Amino acid sequence: MGEKSDKLSNKDIVIYALYLLGGRQKRVHTEDVALKCYQFAPSKFSWVKYPQHPDLASARFMLEAAKKPKNGALVIGETERKRPKKPRSFKELLSPDQKNKKIGGWMLTGSGIQWIEANKDRIEKYLGEHKPIGDRLHSDRKLKELFRSEAFRKFSNNREQAEISHAEFAESLVCTVNTGTEVLNDRLTQLYSTGKNLKREEVKNYVNFCRKKFASLLGEKEGEKNVKI
Repeated sequence: MGEKSDKLSNKDIVIYALYLLGGRQKRVHTEDVALKCYQFAPSKFSWVKYPQHPDLASARFMLEAAKKPKNGALVIGETERKRPKKPRSFKELLSPDQKNKKIGGWMLTGSGIQWIEANKDRIEKYLGEHKPIGDRLHSDRKLKELFRSEAFRKFSNNREQAEISHAEFAESLVCTVNTGTEVLNDRLTQLYSTGKNLKREEVKNYVNFCRKKFASLLGEKEGEKNVKI
């Protein structure tokens, strides 16, 4: 396996590992990506002095590089930080600092999914064929949650003229009105990715509608992220 993986770049292995770990629909922990990379290519993703240990830094470096626009913006996310202390009160829980904390982990963007589709066969020529974790079942569950929501029902009936409240929008993402900007954006990105993967235009259209209607809530200019995720 090691000799075959030498024919692939670190980027190939990292993006493929993220894909296998469910990175099309959810964020994946950096350590999980690093471990999967180590399993595929121990010589590339291990410590120098103690090669029996996976090297987190190698995977993290490639994820950070793949995130940059000049490298195709194939992923979104950031390295996990240690969990902050629990808020001491409900007021502290709802503070901007608590609501907008980075949630960590990595996920493929639309460009990343296209890259996988274009390079998957080449990579699997050396690593073998593998099935992504929780792929279709996870997607189907997310779509069922969306289709049952009042917000999506209103959008389906009224399209751009739909009157959807903050609470209804949040509920369609399995969130609440107290959910922070980071999580809301993350859920929309996941939903768009699922819609694109399953070729469900109505799901992609709903995400784009929500990004426009709730632009200020999402911390972006109106329409800023349309079809760019």
